[in-house]
Amino acid sequence: MSIINTCFRYGRTVLFLLLFGYSCFYLGTLSVPSGGTNVTIVREDNEPGDPAKSVTDFWAQFFVSESPKFKAVLEVKEPVKGPVLPETESEESHTSNVPCLNNEEFVKENEKRLNWIQQECPNTVRTKLSEIKEMFYFPKSDLGWCPVYKAASSNVFAHFCSDYFDEETCQNKHIKMKDYEGGFRSLDDFREKDPPPESEQRFLVVRDPFTRLLSAYRNKVELLSHTTAYTEFFMDTLMHYRPIRWITNFDKRDSAFKAINYAQSMTEGRNQRKPEPDNPYLYPPYPTFKEIVYAVIAGRRDNHVIPASQRCGPCGSTHYDYLLKAETFDCDIKNMFELTGNTRLLTNTERWATNQTPVLNQTMFYSYYSTLTSDQLDDLLNLYQDDCLLFQYPCQKHVDNIRKFKSLNPDFKHEYRNTWSGRVGDWDTIS
Repeated sequence: MSIINTCFRYGRTVLFLLLFGYSCFYLGTLSVPSGGTNVTIVREDNEPGDPAKSVTDFWAQFFVSESPKFKAVLEVKEPVKGPVLPETESEESHTSNVPCLNNEEFVKENEKRLNWIQQECPNTVRTKLSEIKEMFYFPKSDLGWCPVYKAASSNVFAHFCSDYFDEETCQNKHIKMKDYEGGFRSLDDFREKDPPPESEQRFLVVRDPFTRLLSAYRNKVELLSHTTAYTEFFMDTLMHYRPIRWITNFDKRDSAFKAINYAQSMTEGRNQRKPEPDNPYLYPPYPTFKEIVYAVIAGRRDNHVIPASQRCGPCGSTHYDYLLKAETFDCDIKNMFELTGNTRLLTNTERWATNQTPVLNQTMFYSYYSTLTSDQLDDLLNLYQDDCLLFQYPCQKHVDNIRKFKSLNPDFKHEYRNTWSGRVGDWDTIS
């Protein structure tokens, strides 16, 4: 009996020691290393040859056997990162920091641009059949200009305005100079009854067609700067290109009108009752970039999106003396004014900025274009191929980089935001 009691007593001691040892081992694996940093020990195989990721191997210390691997993961929240951008810089960002050319350098560059157009005109698809659609002649400057809207056109008007209007009138960007009878004349006026003198020189301002198209969208659609003129077009675009799956019986036109009217009221600062939440055209309450591109590809030929090469006919009968680019507009027009004896126009530095949306950057450029399908990108490339060729813009590179952006950011989704200047409303993010 005494032997049994002795064994039982020693057994309890051994069991206690085993339980105590196991508890120490378990608590040891949860210990925090010195230094105060919160660390979580995660059971996972280390990558070979990476000692920096290893921690104290408690298993191996207590048991002579091959132990599981562990690695320490710091409990530090990573900052939210933006989308990954393709490495190639855009044309617009690249040229914005280039120093201005002097007069001699500009003359050589301008000659290269014009000679390139004449060289490549036989290779164009549509431009060789195009004639000029609109020309303004400024008699006091002896200059003629074919306007390409959304290619610094408002800034061109701003420079010439002081020759025809007082300063207060020139600060009103809504003034329509082409309706001013005592000033410059349009193409129809002088084509037959009042031709310009032989000394007249003509200039053209062009812009990268992909940035021009996006600028037109952000200004005319998102900012709703021409509400009355575009209401019907916006309604038709919503009805034709926005898929509606969950509603089968409703008045499309009425719903589209209510959504557009609500967006216009926000832009104009008016109080407007928000349409019913189930209105399928409310998010966003205007056409998306993808929907507008569908309309453009289908044949919408608004003056703000029509290719410059088709609008101004550089391969037709019209001869241009100067080819300016919107990306280097200030430098180019300064050189042209100095070479034509119109330096007085440089004093008018008032800008008629028509786009009050946030300044376009690379991330925004790729964000909008990432919403397009591969077929849409190819169709835009086809639509603007003559502009890309004649004015030497890297359109194919744009398309390649947009596709690269989409592959680098497969989960990225563009958001339409209520952040534009002057707009009111009760929505912040719509998608």
